[in-house]
Amino acid sequence: MKAIGIDLGTTNCAVTRYDEARATAAVLANGEGETLTPSVVALRRRDGDESLLVGRTAVNFAPRQPQDTILSVKRLMGRDFADQVVAQARSRLNYEIVAGSDDDPRAHVVMGGRTHSPAEISSMILKKLKKDASRSLSEEVTHAVITVPAYFHDSQRAATRDAGTQANLVVKKIIDEPTAAAVAFGLELDQQDRRRVLVYDLGGGTFDISILHTAKDKEGNAHFQVLDYTGDSWLGGDDFDNTIVGRVIEDIKEKCGVDPAADKKFLFLAKNHAEAAKRQLSQLPEADILIPAAFRPDTGGPLVDVEMTVTREEYDAMIEPYVDRTMALVQEALSRQNLSAEDISDVLLVGGSTLTPKVYETVERFFGKAKVRRNINPMECVALGAGILAGTMQGVECPSPKCRKSNEEDATACAACGEGLASARPLDAPVIYEVTGMALGIAAVKGTQQDTFVPIIPRGTPYPLPEPMRRSFHTTDGRFIRVPVYEGDSAVASQNNEQGVVEYELPKQVDVNSRVDVTFNYDADRIVMVRISVPGTDMVKESTLRTDTHRTPPPEPETTADDEAGWREELVRTEAETRRFLQTHEQFIEPAQAMKIRRDLDQAQQALNFSDNAECRRMTNVLSSDLFGSGIASQFLLAERAADGAPPEEARKINEAVGNVRRSYLSGQREAASEQARILKMLIARAFQARDVAEVPDEEAHGGLLRLLDE
Repeated sequence: MKAIGIDLGTTNCAVTRYDEARATAAVLANGEGETLTPSVVALRRRDGDESLLVGRTAVNFAPRQPQDTILSVKRLMGRDFADQVVAQARSRLNYEIVAGSDDDPRAHVVMGGRTHSPAEISSMILKKLKKDASRSLSEEVTHAVITVPAYFHDSQRAATRDAGTQANLVVKKIIDEPTAAAVAFGLELDQQDRRRVLVYDLGGGTFDISILHTAKDKEGNAHFQVLDYTGDSWLGGDDFDNTIVGRVIEDIKEKCGVDPAADKKFLFLAKNHAEAAKRQLSQLPEADILIPAAFRPDTGGPLVDVEMTVTREEYDAMIEPYVDRTMALVQEALSRQNLSAEDISDVLLVGGSTLTPKVYETVERFFGKAKVRRNINPMECVALGAGILAGTMQGVECPSPKCRKSNEEDATACAACGEGLASARPLDAPVIYEVTGMALGIAAVKGTQQDTFVPIIPRGTPYPLPEPMRRSFHTTDGRFIRVPVYEGDSAVASQNNEQGVVEYELPKQVDVNSRVDVTFNYDADRIVMVRISVPGTDMVKESTLRTDTHRTPPPEPETTADDEAGWREELVRTEAETRRFLQTHEQFIEPAQAMKIRRDLDQAQQALNFSDNAECRRMTNVLSSDLFGSGIASQFLLAERAADGAPPEEARKINEAVGNVRRSYLSGQREAASEQARILKMLIARAFQARDVAEVPDEEAHGGLLRLLDE
């Protein structure tokens, strides 16, 4: 078994291997003799033939076929097509991003007219890294430790693991990038030396912060305890480059009166020259940008040359908002732990963008220059930490205090005593105590709010869990039970990140009104096991959530091909009605529900902008649920419909009942308002029945969601 460490970066990758004799890791050169491999994949077409390019060759070929060149795919890993980050990527990146299929909501990319998942693209990069490492070591590489940003959701980590598997690698561990950097730094710690470390990781496309306790015990074993982390998925050196590209575009517009912003070939050229200027400005007071024949106007005029100079002072001013954003996140992470800059003993600068003077000088001013460690290569330290783990993880130790026997890494139970190994620690490797960065829970009904997020594993919980965590619920709609699992910190479930759905029906012998327990367990690989049970019975449903597989979508009305074409028009109508509903009745809607409706309206607008029929259909159903699932406000909407066209006396009674409910609610008499709402509901039902309306939308239909028991 030969194991390597892989820093699978947004813009560049690095590979390391562990040297047992020296007890350290070293960076391996790739097939081109470079220590960094660009995270870029391209499809070259020539004379009817196609060939796949990965790394530097893909970067060099990109200006010829930018639409078939995939870069920054890490941003899309494990994300739904409807995700806000995906919407940003669609507006910024040169290639097409689409939904996988009707039953797969994840974002996919199009290359050469074929659709690929981000995990597939990442596996192409990993295959090259594996091949180059095997050639360098003269031995087949089989195992790897792969790094990811600390704030990656479970679905993104699962997609990364899947990419490794597709590249024929056994993924020993998925480790957070800041933690890997801290492992590399930990080699320098003295015995029993305790530090509180903040890792400031500003890479090409993402920003990470982690706060850790580090120490060495009497035996010299390094221990790392993660306290907190946060980050931004769209903040990094790419933003610095783009500010320079924007400056180049403005220079062309000013001098030539033409706008090259829509020319993808020009944008690639400008981006490459901007990167070179950025590196030069880290060393010199100014940088010249010279791009001969950079752009040909649509009007057919002469080729436009770029010749301009950017000074360090101008560059610092351009990137200042991004640097300020990083420091705001630093202060947010510190405040969550009730820490100040004085409480941090060491600051590790990680990522190539920390070589920018504006960046490291800002960090030094905040923490004090003496605390900022710049003695480890920021471009390599993440990979070095991964390499150390890859080389030192040699099996796992049984967690039972009476046993402590060693077992193979892939064992699920101790061979000596049978104890489960979900919470086992690796042998010999640095000991890492990790925590959940966000809460993990389910969507459930609480009061009248049916999109409530109920945490089961709170944020900041150390894992693997010593024992499962549980919450209790009641059923709402009968025997069908639907448990959508989310990760996040919002009180509104749908504003968090869906991790999967568990569905089942209660057996006939189980009473519908029985208590239902939902139990979560979290292993060392951040894979969650969901267990749903009815106390006092043998009814148990267990499911391992791996969100790299297709999810179970909520039930939707059956449609025909003819119906599909009309969903855009239906969404336009429903969106307008929902906006009017929110504007008219917001004072009667719970704040969390009102927040959800606004978010749903934003997503509906995105679906309309992109004219995606499947997404238009989904958002029409979501908004309809908002209209008829918002408690008293929904009753007012139904009252408007019931009174419209009803006989005058019936309309008068309905409007009078509406007035009674409104007055009681606004005066704080909630019990009276609830009783009057029941009278209103009865009047509405009678009005619809008199007009032969077959079905009336019912705000009490919760689609199988559980109701929180201990509310």
